Amino acid sequence: MLAGIRTFSKSIFAKIIFGVIALSFVIWGLNASMLNLGTSREVAEIGSQRITPVELDRAFQRSVQNMRNMFGPNFNQQQAIQMGLLNNTVQSLVSQKILREDAKNIGIGISDDKVREQIFSSDSFKDPATGQFSRDRFMQALYQAGYTENEFINGVRGDMMSQQVVDSLTSPATVPDIMARQIVAYRNEQRSGSFFALSKDEFANIPVANDATLRAYHEDNAAQFTAPESRDVTLATLSAADLVPTITVTEEEIAQSYAQREPEFQTPEKRTVEQILFAPNEEQTAREAYNRLTEGADFMAVAEDAGMTEAMVKLGEFTANDILPDLSEATFALEEGGISEPVETALGWHIIRVPSVTPGSTQSLDEVRDIIVDGLKQYKAEDAIYDLAATFDEELGAGTPIEDAARDVGARTYKLDGVVRGEGLAGQNVDGAEEINAKIFELENGEESFLEETASGTRYVVRVENVTPSALRPFDEVRDEVVAAWTAEERQRLMMEKAEELADKINNTGADIATLAADDATTVRETGMTRRTGRGLADDVNPAVAAALFTLEDGNAKAIQTGEDVILVKLDDIQAADINTADAKPVNDELKEALNEDILAQYLNYLNEEISVSVNNSVINELYTPTAAN
Repeated sequence: MLAGIRTFSKSIFAKIIFGVIALSFVIWGLNASMLNLGTSREVAEIGSQRITPVELDRAFQRSVQNMRNMFGPNFNQQQAIQMGLLNNTVQSLVSQKILREDAKNIGIGISDDKVREQIFSSDSFKDPATGQFSRDRFMQALYQAGYTENEFINGVRGDMMSQQVVDSLTSPATVPDIMARQIVAYRNEQRSGSFFALSKDEFANIPVANDATLRAYHEDNAAQFTAPESRDVTLATLSAADLVPTITVTEEEIAQSYAQREPEFQTPEKRTVEQILFAPNEEQTAREAYNRLTEGADFMAVAEDAGMTEAMVKLGEFTANDILPDLSEATFALEEGGISEPVETALGWHIIRVPSVTPGSTQSLDEVRDIIVDGLKQYKAEDAIYDLAATFDEELGAGTPIEDAARDVGARTYKLDGVVRGEGLAGQNVDGAEEINAKIFELENGEESFLEETASGTRYVVRVENVTPSALRPFDEVRDEVVAAWTAEERQRLMMEKAEELADKINNTGADIATLAADDATTVRETGMTRRTGRGLADDVNPAVAAALFTLEDGNAKAIQTGEDVILVKLDDIQAADINTADAKPVNDELKEALNEDILAQYLNYLNEEISVSVNNSVINELYTPTAAN
């Protein structure tokens, strides 16, 4: 099936409403024509649909949190970006919007009653005691997911519209039952056999061939003994890392940098938050509950009277930036153990309690001095590198030899002999070695590159001094290698020859495999019932043994080679699967899903051509500029 398949129902809304369903479709790459939004501050525009920075950030932060649940609390935003999670989030949102735009274009509409019915039928929003829709549970779920009620309802409506498009494409797809049953029978057939690996002792001392044979082998296997093309080069590199040791900083600069970066070294205050949530029209009920609390009523008891469970009440620990903005001021104005008056938000009326407070802290300058100094030096080095690179480029352009120009700007020079394509820089640990290696092999003998820059920022210039063409190494130089290679190949040939003779004895005379194994000073083993994939074999048995069984007729044997081993395999029994009783449903579902994926992939490719898609990378980059702490 096509790579890059993503599940439609993993949308930010449908994940809550629908769970995971099988229908999938491709996420296409973002090409150059999709990256032009002018001065727009939207993340993307898909026809009349928009992806706002807020929408992207909410979706991305939820993805990051999901990863933290898997990898632990230290997993951060920058790691998520490096893993491609941000790009996947953008692509997922684009896919949602393009299907919604298509649904809109073809006139699909979803009534308020249908949206309400979909939400009310979700088990996630039902009271476990009554089995009925609970507005409190609904609002709590929205609160925890970071949505307003209107946003969520619009999202559900959009997903339902898209789902109608998906269903119209995939529902007609059918798979012939007989095809599924044949596949099941093929997969479920089992076979068992006997096997043994030939003893290598008999072939331990292969006589060395004469020189004529070895020379012929050397020529017949020239690629094995051919030295690759190599190049001798002069290389000069200029990087900020090389300049850092030469940079000095003053105490005034250190103090100023610390003052500017102080927020990086602050651990914000955290508060454990509990809440009782009432619907938007229940202000009076909320105030009555608050009065009970001020008179000494138990917080959890009041919450239970309001229909809330412990899981809904205890929200966890938050910083001022983590909690819902409308609640931040009230929450962080409370003393430890304090209870707020009812606070109104778009979700309703909240009564907040803060059972515990973890004070914030700031690392002192002395504690982070090394970080500050290293940062200043790196900044100064990166600032200086631009002027030095310009000077370097000017000198090279004026014809100054690489060595002299490098010395004038403090660049490093290397004389590298025997550089081979794709194998770095002759053992030198140089930043961007793979990129520089590729540039070396773009040049002709005697040619010098322009001043280039690696992906990590290292400037370099390289001159090819000499090219040694690829050539077959002389026989006398590689005689020992030729002997070793010929001997190994001869050993395998003799072992296969013997194994094939033994297989012929079984196939033509009915020889007993156990007897043959004993004659070879080894022991026969039983495979047990196994399938084509090797399922059923012992862990130390090569799956090629199972594959061999499925090429044999009952009672026959064959020789196979697995690495350095030669194995004789005999088929003892066949246990065919009954095509009439085979459970074809899993395979039928699998084939239908694969068929649906192909249909949806083709449809999305079509939509990609028909609907204008623009993604604004500059806005995305501004949102997620790397920071020291995230």
